[in-house]
Amino acid sequence: MKEPQSQPNDWHLAFAETLEWDLIPVGVHISPEKAVMSKPPRVDVLILRQQETAWDAKQLERLPDGIRQSTARQILLEFKYTQAIGDDAIIQALAYNLLSINYKKLKTDEVQTFLVSAIKPQQDTRKLYGYDNMLYPGVYNSQNQLEKRIQLISLNELADEPYNAVFKLFATHRKEKQKAFELLKQSRNVASIPPGLKSLLSGLLTLGEQDMNQELTPEQVREIGQIWGKAYLSTVPLKERLAGANPADVITHLKPKPGERLAGLSPDEIEELEFHLKNFKHQKH
Repeated sequence: MKEPQSQPNDWHLAFAETLEWDLIPVGVHISPEKAVMSKPPRVDVLILRQQETAWDAKQLERLPDGIRQSTARQILLEFKYTQAIGDDAIIQALAYNLLSINYKKLKTDEVQTFLVSAIKPQQDTRKLYGYDNMLYPGVYNSQNQLEKRIQLISLNELADEPYNAVFKLFATHRKEKQKAFELLKQSRNVASIPPGLKSLLSGLLTLGEQDMNQELTPEQVREIGQIWGKAYLSTVPLKERLAGANPADVITHLKPKPGERLAGLSPDEIEELEFHLKNFKHQKH
């Protein structure tokens, strides 16, 4: 039996890619599309933790509400980006939860499944499934007999904290994403974001809730991010664009002619340059 091929609108893979960048460096193991038994079905994202140990301080700086408070050995994430919460999503999450417990021979409290929703669930929808109780901003548990096994994370409602920032980048409200990105810049080394992921996140920042009506794929959003990034860069002053850049790298990239390298230098600066060139030639000989 062949495993299902990845589809172009598999948003859970883009979500997992972002979590891998953020959480693997602090020792949180991330497994995208993890099989919960010997053959499919596969859960969107599996977060593993060390047995009988609590999250450490560095991990708590990056794990969002709901997950950071969990003591379960295995944490399953069922991620919904363009789909609203409904019967199918609930049944799917419950199935993954049960299959993981049975296949791994774990106790019920050793597995915690979260239904992560990019679209803010309507109050009537939450009530339908018993999600009336908010444990933390954006994190709900259910009073219903079955749904109580699944916690609901509403990305738009998570608190504005650095540890929620990466998750909130996938929220549908542009204002929430922008606040999350500002927190990300303050708490992470955003320069370490790989180019492909950077394009994806840039694209996400341009999308609003009205864009959820379109069936955009992660690759289309990456393309939007590349276009937006180039347009934004053209508006940034040259001084800001070059801030932090290595002068040698800039020269190597631009490849200026000898005369162009001297443009803008004062006579004193040219004289100083000649002095350094003479010393350089002397050292070579």
